[in-house]
Amino acid sequence: MSVEALQQSEAGAATDEKLSRRARRRARQRSAGETRLRVSLCRAGVTRKDPSPREIGAALQQDDGVVWADVQGDPTSVIQRLADTYSLSPAIQESLLDENARARVIESRDRFAIVVNGIGFDEQAEDAITSKLDIVFGQGFVLTLHREPFDWLDSLWTAAHKDTGDDSLMGRGVARLLHTILDTLVDTYFPVIDRLDDLIDQLEDATVNDTSNAVQVRLFRMKRAVATLRRTISPQVELTNSLITRTGALIPAEIEPYFADVRDHTMRVFEMLDSYRDLLSGLLDVYLTTVSNRLNVVMKQLTIIATIFLPITFVTGIFGMNFGHMPQVDHDAGFNFWIVLVAMALITGGQIWYFRKRGWM
Repeated sequence: MSVEALQQSEAGAATDEKLSRRARRRARQRSAGETRLRVSLCRAGVTRKDPSPREIGAALQQDDGVVWADVQGDPTSVIQRLADTYSLSPAIQESLLDENARARVIESRDRFAIVVNGIGFDEQAEDAITSKLDIVFGQGFVLTLHREPFDWLDSLWTAAHKDTGDDSLMGRGVARLLHTILDTLVDTYFPVIDRLDDLIDQLEDATVNDTSNAVQVRLFRMKRAVATLRRTISPQVELTNSLITRTGALIPAEIEPYFADVRDHTMRVFEMLDSYRDLLSGLLDVYLTTVSNRLNVVMKQLTIIATIFLPITFVTGIFGMNFGHMPQVDHDAGFNFWIVLVAMALITGGQIWYFRKRGWM
């Protein structure tokens, strides 16, 4: 594979990436067309939907309940309302409005904001999908904000209203609710990783058996997708440790092992993505080696054909020269033509036997 062909393939992959990004951006804009705010309050083991602002304020002031507010879509229209209700600092508000913020922890007085990401994989476009999730928490409340819908978060929201008592999802406190959200988010990574593993296995077979440009394009797409997911997950590895060390009493010591478990799972996902990146780089080398070997086989076959025709072309060239008088031509009794043909056949047969004996054919 020539350098020019590689550059053309990389340019094609870059074009596909731009198109895929535009498609994802349009999808985000469609999903962000309508902003949904839902609030739930758990007090005395009873979880209720859509509490009044007075009830929310009383629960936060008296510190005798847990408020969970979830925003889906563009938070611009509700950001001021959230800031007034939950006393959010300008730094946290800015982070919530930043659609491309990387995973991080923001501390402002007694409020904390973390940025994490959900991941997915578009098999049709063979491209990674990342979705930002903002989580703001403080004494007595948790806010979740996301522009794209999360099915797993909707399931958690539903489960929070089924159980009652102190052992319910929200009745166990802010720290356990935060851990459940993060743990469920990380659990959604593994189906994506498993699917990537299946696709890479398919690519391994295709790399050895197929030397078409389609395989090369798929390799570049998969490498780009894995690199994107790796960059997304990488800063989240230490995010859980930062939560434990910076949040103080909001995350009690007895809850810290749960967050350590989330960190271990995130680290496992990161290591698997790291191994996939190395494997795809190796697959690209295998693909280029396979292409080179196929080219060598073709060149060997063409060389054998040319070598076979070389001596018989020499013979026919001699007898085809334009001279008026030649030996074995002027005094031909009719047998010389067949004798020459037999000689050329013997030469060709001898060459083929020799090539086979040497293992060239």
